Amino acid sequence: MKKILLTFVLSVLAAGAAAAENLDFTDNSFAAQLTAPAAAAEVETPEAPARARTGRYVQVSGYVSLNGNGWMPGTDGGFTSVNLNGWATFRDGSGQITSNNVSINTSVSLWVRPNQYVMQSVWPNVYATFYRNGKMVGSTSMSGSISVSGWPSGSFFSLSGSGYLSGSIYVEDEE
Repeated sequence: MKKILLTFVLSVLAAGAAAAENLDFTDNSFAAQLTAPAAAAEVETPEAPARARTGRYVQVSGYVSLNGNGWMPGTDGGFTSVNLNGWATFRDGSGQITSNNVSINTSVSLWVRPNQYVMQSVWPNVYATFYRNGKMVGSTSMSGSISVSGWPSGSFFSLSGSGYLSGSIYVEDEE
C-alpha cells in the first residue's frame, strides 16, 4: 500500500513539474499566464437516447367453436379421449388489434356410456400472434374454459361446443 501511495505522490509531482516547464518565468505577462484559464479539450456530447415508447395492456378475446369425434370403448362404454379442433380470430374491443385465424387443437378425456349424454369442460392451450395495420405487435396466450357435449349413437359419438377465450397483451402506442 505504501508503494502505491508513493507512486501516486511522485506521479502528481512529475505532472506538476511538466506543467511548470510550459510557463515562461522571464516574460512580463507571467501573472497573466498563471491566471489564464486552461484550454479545455473539446468534448463530444453523446446523442440523447431515443425517447421511450409508451404503451398499454389490451384485453383480447374471441369466440371459439370446437368439434371432434370419438369411439366408445367396449359395449358398456368406458374412459376415452377425443381430439377437438377449431379455428378462432381474437380481437381487442376496438377491432384494431387482431389475430389471424388461429388453429385450435386440444384433447379431452372423459367417461362415456351407451345412450348417456356426455358433457365435459376443456381448457385449450392457445398462443396467438396479434397485428395492427398489418404489423405484428406481439403474441400472448389465450385462456378460458369451453364446454363440449354430445350424445353417443352406437359405438360412435360426436362432441361439439363453443365459448370465449381471452388474454392480455402489451401493445406499444403508434407513432
